[in-house]
Amino acid sequence: MSLPTPRVLAVRATLDDSEALREALRRVDADGAEWLMLLDSGEAPSEAASLRAAPALPLFDAVFGGLETARGLWRPSRLAFDEAERLPHALLNWWVGEPRFLRAATLRNLLEDGSGEGRIARLFRLWATARCIKLAAPLVIAETEPAAGLTEAERGEVLRRLEERPAFLPIPYGDRIWRVPYTGRNAGIERDQTRGVFFEAAELEYVKARVGTGVRVVDVGANTGNHTVFFAGPMRAASVLPFEPLPQAAATLRLAVEANGFANVDLSMLGQGVGAEPARMHAVVSEGGGLGATRLEAGGEGGVPVVRLDDILTEPPGFLKIDVEGMELDVLRGASETIARARPPIFVEVAERNTGAFLDWLELASYRIERIFSDKGHANYLIAPLDS
Repeated sequence: MSLPTPRVLAVRATLDDSEALREALRRVDADGAEWLMLLDSGEAPSEAASLRAAPALPLFDAVFGGLETARGLWRPSRLAFDEAERLPHALLNWWVGEPRFLRAATLRNLLEDGSGEGRIARLFRLWATARCIKLAAPLVIAETEPAAGLTEAERGEVLRRLEERPAFLPIPYGDRIWRVPYTGRNAGIERDQTRGVFFEAAELEYVKARVGTGVRVVDVGANTGNHTVFFAGPMRAASVLPFEPLPQAAATLRLAVEANGFANVDLSMLGQGVGAEPARMHAVVSEGGGLGATRLEAGGEGGVPVVRLDDILTEPPGFLKIDVEGMELDVLRGASETIARARPPIFVEVAERNTGAFLDWLELASYRIERIFSDKGHANYLIAPLDS
């Protein structure tokens, strides 16, 4: 049985052109069409556009698609998704384009509620209030390849929106969906999360099997909360105490705890760094590495308080995770009494330049390497007491 074909009116209009959109609605009213097909300058419908969109039209209010040129499907347009949470990643890293099939009633609501909006604001509101899907298959053909990605101003607008309120990506694990924040500023971490998996999934699975459930976890360098969410959720820790000095990352982690409804995460140490001695330092954000590559440096008027774990922890941890961009030996030295007393397994990222000092620390602390997860410029180590 074939699907009924709704009446579609093709128009030259884009989401950032309110005048053209209003004229399109006037034409729709005169024509009696239910749907609009938005085409930019130099674009035409693909030969199979109607057939490709037909299965989605009864289910959605706006259908986006891929784009083809004389050379075939344009690769930046091939991403497919139907969840509003994935829109920011698609905008920042792929190509979304215009809604190729758009219900006239949906466009009317969009214009009535936001007549002064630009393209980015309208895209966010459209995906938040209407049923939207982005298909991988091309729905339009263009004379030339469009400029990939966003303008600098559009990218800035997307990032500002995410800073005010990050998107939350769903990660199915076990019997529920966990939520991790998408900031657009953590490329390495968020690349995995957009695929529906935790960052460093193999490492976390090993830790979960090795450490078990019901332990007290200390997460030093928690960033925006990927590992904290895993420890508190899938690993079912008795408690998680995250330390994160960067204000933006700490604020995002706080929202992640709220989004997942955790009652076993203690947020009292957010805004604190961890080191060998109490101090005040300043955070240096990496230009290319994102929030996760932020490091602490001494000197100047440091705004970040740095504490020793030995001075903070009142109960022995059952597991310690350390990821502090080269300060790992300082953290270990500032936790020497705690480690000697509790003897927890430790998951620590070690910069390549610190490998020799790390091996010396292992000997002094009577710890051994149990598992190595190697990466460029650093390695993650699961270490445990020699007598365990």
